[in-house]
Amino acid sequence: MEDLNIKQLTLAVRTIAEEKNLPEETVLSVIEQAIAAAWRRDNGTRDQLVRASLNINNGTAVVSVVKTVVEEVENDANQIDLEEAKEIDPAAELGGEVVMETHNVTTFGRVAAQTAKQVILQRLREAEREVVLAEFEDKIGTVVIRYGSAS
Repeated sequence: MEDLNIKQLTLAVRTIAEEKNLPEETVLSVIEQAIAAAWRRDNGTRDQLVRASLNINNGTAVVSVVKTVVEEVENDANQIDLEEAKEIDPAAELGGEVVMETHNVTTFGRVAAQTAKQVILQRLREAEREVVLAEFEDKIGTVVIRYGSAS
């Protein structure tokens, strides 16, 4: 699989934001979610909480596996007990989160790339709907008349 090109991805973020009339931060967030889902597909488990962050300045993508600090672990994939959490982060508290491991992302397999594509398409559609809803939210309960020829 071809290497992940963050600089090219940054250009795509700007283009998509303009075309879809969305803030760049929203599009960037969608792509980070997609990278996290793709990484989880290739390397993790379904239950894991995975977060991705893109650094558009230095062209890197980093994925972190996050676990919630609990008294008694019921799910190893996304929970860690307080004692273990304190070894990783001395400031860890019950109910808080601890970053277990981080990975630089450079490539994805074919299936993971398809997963990322699906996440991007779905999240962009959701974001577009939210923008339209916000645009017309103040018009709920009013009658809107459209002037012009009906084609």
